[in-house]
Amino acid sequence: MYAILSGGVLLALCDKPRYVKVNEASGAYVEADEAEALGVSVNGDLYNINGGDTIPDAPQAVITQGDVSEYVFRNRVRIAENEENTNTAVVEIEEALCELDAASAENVTAVEDALCELDEMISSISGGEN
Repeated sequence: MYAILSGGVLLALCDKPRYVKVNEASGAYVEADEAEALGVSVNGDLYNINGGDTIPDAPQAVITQGDVSEYVFRNRVRIAENEENTNTAVVEIEEALCELDAASAENVTAVEDALCELDEMISSISGGEN
């Protein structure tokens, strides 16, 4: 099994990479053997390989051969870490919202108390009830 990576991101897992070269007659990129390849095609996107820059504006890709179970294990670990981080973020957001809600309730109570005090002051000044 081959893994094709670019910029540390797994692009593909495949049995055989689609190596490409330039067709001399047409100038188009065509499938090639690994020995004559200038790049690799992944889902129709071209990538330079072996530190080359023959394919203009194409990023670099690294092709490694390994056991598929290793890649699956690594991705399961990443998924578990992402789920944990997501759950932690959701809890932190919920806690922050609860704190905001409590602060809002305190503010409403303070405003109501101030209005009552103001009403009492106005009543005592005017000598009657409002």
